[in-house]
Amino acid sequence: MNSRKTNTNAFNPTPLTRIKIRSVILQHAIAWVIYIVYSFLLNLITNPDEHFLDIVFANLLSIWTFYAGYFCLNIAFLDKKPLKAFLLWVCGLVVLFGLRYIYAFLLLDLIGLKPYTTDTVRLIIRDSILLYMRFFLYSIGFYYARKAILKERQLRVAEEEKFHLQEEKLRLEKMHIQSEYAFLRSQINPHFLQNTLNFFYSKSMNVSRQLSDGILLLAEIMRYALATDEAGDGKVLLSKEIEHLKNIIKISQLRFSGGLNINFSIDGPMEGIRIIPFVLISLAENTFKHGELLEEDNPVTITLKIDAEQQRLLFDTCNKKTTGPKELSSGIGLVNIRKRLEWMYGHNFSFTIKEEGDIYKTHLEIKY
Repeated sequence: MNSRKTNTNAFNPTPLTRIKIRSVILQHAIAWVIYIVYSFLLNLITNPDEHFLDIVFANLLSIWTFYAGYFCLNIAFLDKKPLKAFLLWVCGLVVLFGLRYIYAFLLLDLIGLKPYTTDTVRLIIRDSILLYMRFFLYSIGFYYARKAILKERQLRVAEEEKFHLQEEKLRLEKMHIQSEYAFLRSQINPHFLQNTLNFFYSKSMNVSRQLSDGILLLAEIMRYALATDEAGDGKVLLSKEIEHLKNIIKISQLRFSGGLNINFSIDGPMEGIRIIPFVLISLAENTFKHGELLEEDNPVTITLKIDAEQQRLLFDTCNKKTTGPKELSSGIGLVNIRKRLEWMYGHNFSFTIKEEGDIYKTHLEIKY
């Protein structure tokens, strides 16, 4: 047995939409009340003998005629069906004749008032045409006035959106300048430092192999920091970033005679992927600076995963917080990372930090 489902929520306006609908209905009701009161007072002055029912009925027909004309205009211009609109408009005129005829020759007699005579049929036809044309003109004016108001409102909204976009652009540009300035401040005369490291390396080769290797690694990191951006897009190859991340790990191992417990893994192809430099390196450095590095049961874990299908890069770090003396930290590093990511990737990245007891985690996802 086939069951047929009915969609009972075909039209389920939101609370905001319902408020707008009620507001529009109230505005129209107030406008018509004002018009009816004005019409009634005018009739009392110009034609005091006219019956109250005639005035009420005439106003009801006026309201119906106005909205019938507005409905036809919407069909003609919005739905682009002018022939259908014209036929409906003619039908509306015929209905108006019928309603006025029924009122004049049937209803007045039923309620005990003197009905119209057959001599007034021509007058009814004339008045119906005039009424229909007059309120159709009103509906045309209302249609174009409402269209102009809506267009003006759309232009105002577009201008506001444009203004907000410009403000956001200026804000991001300012953030970029500030982050670049902070980044440059963190490099204390890097050229001088690199030259000094090269000098120390040459002098240490005959003293300690481990010392010279450490100095060489540090010099390589400095050279990477000073490298120019060949593509001009502010990015470097992911493979280069990872190469120097490994150098950071090596130099950290040298500091502790290879006793650090660090698990670093890469999953996925890196070829051709470009990212902004020193973001991954800074996150890894943060774990070395504030993490417990010597516990075998709680190694620092750094994982990089490239989802080629979704074109996403996922970088995670996890470390146990150190219980010994902690290095001083201004917190500028992570703030700068977020600012640089916002400037380069906009909404195409996410960066989160989680602290679960004594475990510290960071998660970075970039859509490259």
